[in-house]
Amino acid sequence: MRVLQLPLPVADAPAIDPIEARWAAEAVASLIRQLDAGSPVALCLDQARRELTSLAESGEAAGVVVGPLRIRAA
Repeated sequence: MRVLQLPLPVADAPAIDPIEARWAAEAVASLIRQLDAGSPVALCLDQARRELTSLAESGEAAGVVVGPLRIRAA
């Protein structure tokens, strides 16, 4: 049996504004404060918070929209 594979349209990579990244990092930090420090969810959220903070800082330094946001499973 043959399977027809059609190319999927490729969307532009999502971008995030430095202000949005800073806001999201603060929102994630407030979620982390509600969890046990060593819980797996807190560790995953902390990684996301660090990534958002890094994007915000690099975007503010360059004065441009940064992205894309990439989060991978550990």
